[in-house]
Amino acid sequence: MWPRLLSLCLAAAPALAGAPPEILKLEGDISPIHDPAIIRQGGTYRVFASNRFAEKLVPMFCSGERRKWTLCGNVFDAVPDWALQEVPGARGIWAPDISFFEGRYHLYYSVSTFGKNRSVIGLATNRTLDPMSPDYRWVDEGKVVGSTAEDDWKHVLPGQGQHLQDHGRAGGEDHGPLYR
Repeated sequence: MWPRLLSLCLAAAPALAGAPPEILKLEGDISPIHDPAIIRQGGTYRVFASNRFAEKLVPMFCSGERRKWTLCGNVFDAVPDWALQEVPGARGIWAPDISFFEGRYHLYYSVSTFGKNRSVIGLATNRTLDPMSPDYRWVDEGKVVGSTAEDDWKHVLPGQGQHLQDHGRAGGEDHGPLYR
């Protein structure tokens, strides 16, 4: 199911620019990819995902034509220490959301555990998405917002990260928009 979802996501990118949508046949490093977020820098598309791929967290897959994908980097080797202190028992990073503003790429991500309300949304930034550039370096900026065990809601969807920072909102699990 996820390859079709990813294909639809990738097909939507040119549709937003006015070209008709196209379902793409994908090849290469395409499985598994969960919660994909796509962005283009120059002539290269990059997809970030929730899953662990090649023992790395938040893998980055690259393609020039959106058909053949290769693993070309990752954001984290492990869950950040600050996030493990905030969310004991967390084993991964979920639902990355990538955007570019103020001269940097901003990747918002969620750290959570199943069945508990304690979770955080963090932010990692980079000047470039090109792993061959001397400027390529992910900087974990830490916690943006979070929920505690006492809250009756949970922060898990960091989508629209700039809006989150500007207005203190994020998607919640089963509870719609959240406000801090």
